[in-house]
Amino acid sequence: MTSRHHLAYAHDSAGRTREAIAMFKQVLADCERVLGADHPNTRAARESIDNVRSFLPRWRRLIGR
Repeated sequence: MTSRHHLAYAHDSAGRTREAIAMFKQVLADCERVLGADHPNTRAARESIDNVRSFLPRWRRLIGR
């Protein structure tokens, strides 16, 4: 799960935001299933999705989309 979490970050850094969000969601689902909702890795996966989503509207404004 950690490797996929890092890969999702790499996708986001490369501008492949939709793919990154999909990967983060899958990692979150797996973390919740395996580790539980309150595990630190599960919280990190949830926060990653929130961070990517919160930046997306500003990014679109900056590039005019």
